[in-house]
Amino acid sequence: MGFPERAVEACYKAMESGTVTGRHVQDVLRCKVVDVAPLAPFLRSDDSMVRTMAAKIIGEKGGPSDALLDAALHEEETQVLVEMLKQLGKHRDAVGSLANLINSEDVLIRDVAVDMFRRAGKQEFLFPMIFDKDDKVVERVKRYLNEQEGQSR
Repeated sequence: MGFPERAVEACYKAMESGTVTGRHVQDVLRCKVVDVAPLAPFLRSDDSMVRTMAAKIIGEKGGPSDALLDAALHEEETQVLVEMLKQLGKHRDAVGSLANLINSEDVLIRDVAVDMFRRAGKQEFLFPMIFDKDDKVVERVKRYLNEQEGQSR
């Protein structure tokens, strides 16, 4: 068993026992090629820190984006959802299912959702935000859309 497999196994055991640390996460993240699919069940852990770390690993290492998307659709804790959205922004195919987040009453969630769609190159989901009640959001979205238009020329 090589280092990547040992790193995932150690992380799995630590997540299972609730003793996961940043070191476990970093060990997995520094592996160039690693299968992180065994960590996907932890996206549904009762421990918010475990869910956050699982989301970071799966998002960074290209794990099962469908599991990450499903977890994000059901996540109730803001900080965990923020990490999930940041990671989902790296998976262009997954973000369309999260379009309803731009209507969230939580300003932080809306802000992260806007950034997620921008990073994923899915600016079409930002058009409704042009009519948002928050002027800062409107300016930000218009700037993103103008940047996209400038790049496509």
